[in-house]
Amino acid sequence: MKRLLIDANPIVPYYVTGRVTGIGRTTLELIQALARIPNLPLEVILYSQNMKGIGGRNTGLPFKNYHLYLPHRENINRLLARFPVKEWWTGYDLMHITHNFEYVYRPDKCVVTLHDALFMKIRESAFAHEKMRQIVPPFMHQCKHIITCSEASKRDIVETMNVAPEKITVIYWGVKHDIFYPQLDKVEVWRRIGSKLGLHNPYFLSVSCNAERKRTDVLVRSYMALLKSQSVQYDLVLVWGNPPQTLLEEIHANGFDSRIHFLKNISDEDLALLYNGAKAMIFPSSYEGFGLPLLESMACGTPVVTCKNSSLDEIAGEAAIYLEEPISNSLLDIMMHFEQHELELNSMIEKGLKRAALFNWEKTAEETVQVYSKLLNLS
Repeated sequence: MKRLLIDANPIVPYYVTGRVTGIGRTTLELIQALARIPNLPLEVILYSQNMKGIGGRNTGLPFKNYHLYLPHRENINRLLARFPVKEWWTGYDLMHITHNFEYVYRPDKCVVTLHDALFMKIRESAFAHEKMRQIVPPFMHQCKHIITCSEASKRDIVETMNVAPEKITVIYWGVKHDIFYPQLDKVEVWRRIGSKLGLHNPYFLSVSCNAERKRTDVLVRSYMALLKSQSVQYDLVLVWGNPPQTLLEEIHANGFDSRIHFLKNISDEDLALLYNGAKAMIFPSSYEGFGLPLLESMACGTPVVTCKNSSLDEIAGEAAIYLEEPISNSLLDIMMHFEQHELELNSMIEKGLKRAALFNWEKTAEETVQVYSKLLNLS
């Protein structure tokens, strides 16, 4: 039986802190979904590398695990890539790099998940985009195949890196429907939101980070403009662990500390609770390779407000309310419509539920196995 080696390093933070980045999250979901497929046509092996011994073995899944007790750092990985260490040790036939790039000895034996071409399109000061522009395109040409999570990302990879379209397979991410679903007892939802998260007023929700493209600062300022213009029923809740100090000072200077709430270290269960309690989830990003919060919110029966760019309208389809540029004016208008109950939300909620139902991790895993099988010439 052919051997598939999956680089499980992106999932390590989950077993250290209980939280992971989007890439770590999708890697873990894929591995767990692969374990639910009966009679896989290949042997799956999980590879991890750190000094603590944390990795594939922590998943408790019925896959063989190889762990290298070395720090997972660039200088060490560059050195390891000069020798066939993983090839000799694991005997893999195909390796899946799930996190955009890795230094490897045999890139021609790798399938790589490149989640987006953001670093080729946008330069953000908080991220090492310049370096990514240097190292990722050559790796995309050297590897055996590429998986990406949207047609929009595929187009960007083709256009910015001159990669042949036939070398790229689009496989959509899934939704954890056992976590993200409509919780119908709204009295209980609000009791838990109040007791666990300290929120007691109706609210708009946004799930974000410090990336400039998320434009959450624009949302905050548009919301403050709304507060200054009229009486507002809804608070603004942001799942944003490290907002800029300048923005916090601006909120405080305007006296809106009690209306704008920042939450961090939110578990999936509490995130589902937040989605279920929200009047709407607002996601004003200027670029996304996929946009998981859109589908998670829809799966919970919450209306979504987002933008028509990159992959966002591809993923949300007709089940979202779309902002117009410049979004500061559009955000203000949309929130006013919610305040004045001028939107037909029941049909939007129904469309969202149907849209989210199209995405699941079982389908993602099955389509990924099809790619493995084709690359390994399995019948």
